[in-house]
Formats: sequence, C-alpha cells, structure tokens
Amino acid sequence: MVFESVVVDVLNRFLGDYVVNLDSSQLSLGIWGVLFLKQSQLDIPFKVKAGHIGRLELKIPWKNLYTQSVEATLDEVFLLIVPTASIKYDAEKEERQLQEARQRELQRIEETKQKAAEKGNPKAEKQDTFVEKLVTQVIKNLQVKISNIHVRYEDDVTNPDAPLSFGVSLQNLSLQTADQNWTPCLLDEKAKLFFKLVRLDNLFAYWNVNSENCTFSFVAIQSAIPQDYHFIFRPISANAKLRMNPRSDVDFSSPKVDLVVNLPEVAVELSRPQYVSILELLGSVDMMTRNLPYRKYRPDVAVHTNAWRYVITGVLEVNVKPRLYMWSWQRIRHHRQHVKKYREIYKNKITSKKPAESLLKELEETERTLDIFNITMARQQAEMEASKAGLRIYRPGVKVEEEQSQGWFGWMWSWSGESGTQTKDVKTGGFDELMTPAEKAKLYAAIGYSETAVNPNLPKNFENMKIHFQLNRLSLSIKESREKPEIIQLSVIDLKAMLTQRPAAQAIKISAQLSSFEVSGLPRGKSAPILLSPRHVVGMKDTALLDLMFETNPLDASADQRLRIESQALEIIYDAMTVNSMSAFFMPPKDLQLDELTNATLMKLEQFRDKTSTGLMYIIETQKVLDLKINLMASYVIVPENGFYDPKHNLAILDLGHFQMSSQSRVGLPQLSVGSSTLEDIMSRAYDSFDVQLSSLQFLYTKAGGDWKRARPLRQSAFHILEPVDLKVVFSRAMVVTDSRMPKFKICGELPLLSLRISDDKVRGVLALLSSIPLPENRPAPQTRAPQSSKRGNTPQLTPRRPAIDDLRASIIYGSDEELFFDAPSSPIEDLPFFEASTGSLQGSASDKRLSMVLKDPKKNMTEFLLRFEISKLSIQLCRLSGREEVSVLHLFIDGLGTELKLRTFDMSSYTFLREICLECSEYFGKCIELWLLTLVICLAVYCLHYVF
Repeated sequence: MVFESVVVDVLNRFLGDYVVNLDSSQLSLGIWGVLFLKQSQLDIPFKVKAGHIGRLELKIPWKNLYTQSVEATLDEVFLLIVPTASIKYDAEKEERQLQEARQRELQRIEETKQKAAEKGNPKAEKQDTFVEKLVTQVIKNLQVKISNIHVRYEDDVTNPDAPLSFGVSLQNLSLQTADQNWTPCLLDEKAKLFFKLVRLDNLFAYWNVNSENCTFSFVAIQSAIPQDYHFIFRPISANAKLRMNPRSDVDFSSPKVDLVVNLPEVAVELSRPQYVSILELLGSVDMMTRNLPYRKYRPDVAVHTNAWRYVITGVLEVNVKPRLYMWSWQRIRHHRQHVKKYREIYKNKITSKKPAESLLKELEETERTLDIFNITMARQQAEMEASKAGLRIYRPGVKVEEEQSQGWFGWMWSWSGESGTQTKDVKTGGFDELMTPAEKAKLYAAIGYSETAVNPNLPKNFENMKIHFQLNRLSLSIKESREKPEIIQLSVIDLKAMLTQRPAAQAIKISAQLSSFEVSGLPRGKSAPILLSPRHVVGMKDTALLDLMFETNPLDASADQRLRIESQALEIIYDAMTVNSMSAFFMPPKDLQLDELTNATLMKLEQFRDKTSTGLMYIIETQKVLDLKINLMASYVIVPENGFYDPKHNLAILDLGHFQMSSQSRVGLPQLSVGSSTLEDIMSRAYDSFDVQLSSLQFLYTKAGGDWKRARPLRQSAFHILEPVDLKVVFSRAMVVTDSRMPKFKICGELPLLSLRISDDKVRGVLALLSSIPLPENRPAPQTRAPQSSKRGNTPQLTPRRPAIDDLRASIIYGSDEELFFDAPSSPIEDLPFFEASTGSLQGSASDKRLSMVLKDPKKNMTEFLLRFEISKLSIQLCRLSGREEVSVLHLFIDGLGTELKLRTFDMSSYTFLREICLECSEYFGKCIELWLLTLVICLAVYCLHYVF
C-alpha cells in the first residue's frame, strides 16, 4: 500500500541520522528490536557517547487505516552525553559530522526560501487546509505510550576531583482515547467530538556532585532514584484532557482544540554544592568552546611535557596561518574561481532532469571547501542566471509540468538537492502522485476534505483554541546542603491560566490567576519566619491575589491591545539571617573565574535590549492603541530591630501605597477638523496618555508594643515620619516623533501635600534600628582581567577588518579624531588575534555602533523629554519629645514649588518656581519669622554644608 512507503520515507528522514540499523522492512512486522543511537554531535561542545532504544513498536492497521487506531510505543530510551574534551579526537569523524551539520543547515535555508516563495499561493493555502485535516485525523486515531526515558550528562573534565552528572528521566507518557465522560474506550467514529487522555508519570531532573559513571543499565538507574539522585525538581505527575472538534470549520458549537492540563505539585530544590557545580560547568563550557578549534593539535601524551609545542602549533595553525593565507591574492583568486565553478555545477544540476552521478559527486566535493554563506549566494546566482536564460529548473519532489509548485506533502520528502543525492526510497512527485484516485477519494472522505470546498468566514467571536492550565502548588527551596533546613522557601498555591485564540480576528487572550503566594525564611528553632504573605483587605478574602489578563484585538474593537493587572496587598518582613544566608549562598567560589561567561551574558543582554527596543519602536510606529488598567493594592515592608521580627522590638514600616495606572480614553472627545481645530489641539491628540496615581505612600516608626496597624490607615499619628502622600502623574507618549515642536515623552505630575514630621527621638530610633541590623559579609572582589582598551596600541584585535572606504570617508568628514580609528587596522597582519572571538562580541558590536553614530547625519534639535511637576504644599515639622508627646520646634511651609524641565537633543532648559515660603517657630515666638531671617538661616546652612564637604 502507498502509505507504507510514505511512513518509511518519513521515518528514514527524521530517524535515519540518529538511529543505527534502522531497517524499513521491519515496519511490516510492527516491532523493532534494540536500536542503537549514533554517536552524533548534539551541540558544541557536547557529544553523544552512547545510547539505545529498547523497543520502538508501530501497530498500523493498513486495511482499516481510517477507522482503527494507530498505536505507537517507545520504551527504554537511554542517552549518555559527555563533553567533547573527554572523547579522543577523530579527524575523519569530526569532518563527517561537520559536513552533516552543514547539509542540515543548507536544507533548512532551502526550506525557508521555499516557504517564503509559497506565501499567498492559493495552492499552498489548500495544502495547509489538507494538512490540518490530515493531522486532526491522525490524532483522532492515534494512541501513544512512551516509557522509561533517561537522558544523562556526565562530566569528569570540569572538576576531576568532583565529577558531576545531571539528567532528566520520564517513567511514562501516554495518549489514550476516551469517551465524553473521560473513560478510556475504543474509538467511536459516529461521535462528533473525540476525546483524548494524556497522562504524565514521574518526570524529574537531578544534579549529582561527586557522582559515579553510568552503569548503562536502565534497571539500575531506575532503582537508584530514591537514594542516589539529588533532585533539581522532584518527580511530578500530571494529566491532561484533550477535546477536539474535527468539523470546527462548519460547527462553531465547540472549539477545535480544548485542552485542560492539571499539574498537582512541582517541587524545585537547589543546594549550595549544586549551585557551585553549575557555575563550574558554565565556566568549563566556555573554556571547552574556546578550545574546540585546537583539539586536533592536542598531543596524546601529557600536556605539561609538550605545553609550549601545543600552544605554538595551535595558535599558528588556527589563528596565524589561515589569516595570512586568507588575505593573499593567491587565496582570493582561488576562492573566486571555486565559487564560480560551484555556481556553474549547481546551475547544471538544477537544469537537468536527471543529473549524472559524476556531476553530483563533483558538486559534493566542491561544497566541502566552501562555507554556508558562499554556497547560498552561489545557489541564488545560479537560479537567477537559469531563470534569465529561460531554462527550466527541476527540483526534487516537483512535477515536471509544475516547476513552480510541489503538490501536497512534497516538502516532506524534498531533500533540497544540496547534497546531490536522494534517499533511494523517496519517489519523485508530490503526495497526490503517490495515490490512486480511489485511495485519494477514500482519504478525503475519511478526513472530511474537499478540493473544491472554500473555507467559510469564521465568526470573530469563535474561539478556535482553548488551553486551560492549573497548578495546585509550586514550591522552590534553596538550602545549604541536603541535611540542613531551607534557607528560603517560596510557595505558589493554586495558579490558573487560560489561553484562547480567535483566528478570524487574529486575536489571542491570556489570563492568569494566583490564589496565594508565600515566602518563608531560615528557621530559628522549630518554626520558620514568614517573610512574605498576602494580607487581604476586609471583604476581599475570596479575591485572587494576582489577576492578569492580556488580549489582542478585543471584540469591542475599542483598542488594539488590552492589559489588566490587579493584585492584593502583601506583607513583607525583612529577616537579616535569611538575607545574609542568601548572599553567602549565591556568592561564587574564590577560585572561580567567570570573566568570559560574564562577557557572554552581557552580550546576550545587549542583543536582547536591542531586540526589545526594536519591538517597542515598531509598536510606537504602528500606533497601537493600548487599553491599560493596573491596580496594585498597598503592600508594606517591615524592617525590625536586630534584623529579626519580634513585636516587642522597634519597627520601621514603609507602606508602598496603592498604585493605579490606566490609559486615557478617547471616547467623548470632540471631533477634530482641519478648518476649525487649531494646531495645538491637533498636537495634543497625537499622544497616548496614561494616568498614574500613587496614594497613601508613608513611612512609620514605632517602639516596642506600638499599635502601628491602627495608625496605618490614619492621615496623621504619632508614628508617622512621612505622612500619607498622594501623587498624580500623567505620562504621554507621542505618536509622531518627527516634529521638533512635539516632545517624544511628557510627564505632568502634581503632589498636593508632602508632609514630614521628624523628631529627635525618631531620628535616633531609626538610626539605631538600621545600625542594629547585621549585614552580609563582604568578600574582596575577584581579580579579573582588565577590559581591553578600545584604542589600538599593542592590543590584539577581535574585530574584522574595516573597509578602507569607510575610514577614509570618516577622516575626510570628521577630521583626525583618534577615537574614530580605534579599530581600523593598517595591515592584515596587525589584525590577527591570539584567540578566536565571535563576530558578535561586545567590542565588535560597540565599535559598529560608535562608527555608525559618527557617520550618521546631524539630527534636528528634537525635544526628547518634557517634565512638569509641582508640589502644592510642602510641610516639614521638626519636633522634640516632651514626656510622651511631641512638641513642634520648627515648622517649614512651602507653597507652590515646581519645575519645568525640557531635554532636547543638543541642550537642556529648566524653569523652577517658588510661590511662598514660611518658617514658623511657635514654641518660642508664636509668629512667623520674616523672609529675610529665613534667607539668612538658609545661607548659613549652605555655608556649613559647603565647609563640611
């Protein structure tokens, strides 16, 4: 039957590169014996040392393929990964793996080009519909059981005195057919909906320090789980319920995919030895990656006896000789001739219906000496030349009559032709060529597909996909060792999330709810202190702690994006012992150097920042309307005396206030017209504005036994140092950023009242409280290599050679600023680095940005930022303690203190104003001091500060 060849082709394509002795004839038997995995390279600098598949069983009912279930079983899969440095270098194997990786990358590029060319093709859209129907039918009739999977990494190179191993293990993963009551049963073809049960059992990850080598016995590994494994996360089990509607294109009563995932508990643990081992592995991976080009020159004898020869040979062969040869005219001429030769051979291949074996072999040999960039460029040039010459281009898996299309499923066995050979089992032509008309009609009827059917317009409110996720409990604990108690434990209780998709409106909606969140610290005695816990407002105990919702293209069409965030109050307690223990836990060992790792991390962060900035600029340029509402209830932080919470000790309380943020609605605004509306009115509308409110921000101090909870809701009390502050801010973002009269960002804020009540007793108490808290131990900073200077000097360069024309143009326009030529080499020899560096290194990216900034055209004097802020009333009251009451000594009043700050591209301007100031000394005079006396006092204070500092 035709499907046998189809399944064989697909299996050979996806498993042939990884499985040894894969025999397609075994498919008819339905059972495959033990298959060994190839020792192929997964990712630099790791390799697969050993692996096997115990059983791979496919039960395919060829006679009733459309009505009976297809059963797939995978059992006892073991994979052992080791560092590349622990495997002896094999030049032939390394070259073969390099070529295989190159061919996979070329195949990926060809498939990407083909998919891009098929965009907007009606035949491709029909293919997508067909594939969608077929996949639905496959899932409907599919039953899967995966069991006993173990992937393990072993490393005795990072730290020979303490070998490490970590891995992931899975006991069972099954997909089973069920009825509408979720009871396992046989497939009911008459049912409009079909149901699947997904079950996950005992999935866990571990990280062992001072571990032993693997015994290659799967039974021994499973029996060692309770005793010998140091878990990263403990065994978890989960279940999911999948309901699918195969007729969702005409039946809108239920979603096409409705998935409910229930995860009872996840426990994550991390100990100090594991953390140190992770840091050591990261440093080792960096060193192994840098050492990969030099592995072939490493002697088989002890390195310390041949160290200088190893270093000299590696640097000469990897860094010096290739660069000298690359910049020679002989090498340039040879490279150009080689590229031209490859282009001609590839053009002959794609224009030949059946290329000769000699041509394919010559093409493969030529590809070995070219990199991916030059191969891709030469292929594009060959295709363009063939198209201009009017030659027919033949592609694998394409009909002779249709050189521009491939037919259904042709891409599944289109091998792109880059290697010059095809798998012998693969037939030419598309999927429709492999089937007889009777088989095609039978398949279309089984999956409910019609070539002439037109997809109906889906309703905008139809939810095509719904995914529900529920996590009952998540715990994260950090401890010094397995025997000691947790330093900190974080608990998340009852997390619910839902994802829905509406394809007609190209909309998605993500919502999440969190019931409880708690953090406990290092225990003292039998109980652990609660450092963070929810404190619900009266009458809101049934409300979720955190409620989040994000939606694109909502149904009411009032905005392009909608974001809602609401949270309840949290009580946060500072515990010095926990904080100090956490600081000691994450402090790296003294002998661990993470310079290269830190540089790589900074480079990734720089790339992430650039991508984020690009995404934000895209959002601004497309002028998306965001409907935003954030409501964060007032949380507060308690800082206790001596660093440990005790109601009998003095306390400092910082109330973070109630934070609210919402976007300003445009509903109800008058219509603008060119004739009647002024330019100022039009410009004021060209902003997305957000209202920000912060209320009841305050700071309190209480002695032992003080009822600060009762005073917290009050506006004034004896415990307040900073009385409740209410802040209102309007943040505006310009839609048009090309007009110099319109600031890109505007902030207009108002603070009605800022009141401070300070007494000598409170000042002494707060200072004493802060000084009583023990701080983490300081460790001297590790000695790191000084950053390389951006100027040339004698520093080896890590950046590629700059085109001379850019340097010449910059020197003509901007003169002879030496900062401009910090990376401009004068000869190829001076451009040789001692060690390889990635082209996206920090120094290279920084030099690219600096040169691009220097060569950029001058800009307008744009207004980048405008700030208007005013404090309506400022009150500072100095008091002294008289008995149990505070008596005011000085009281400073300031009315109307504000500023207007404008930041532009080339300058900055500021305007500050003060309407009225008054200093009252009621205890001695009972009247206001004149302004001239106040000026004298301020001048004396400024002089004293200047004298002190």
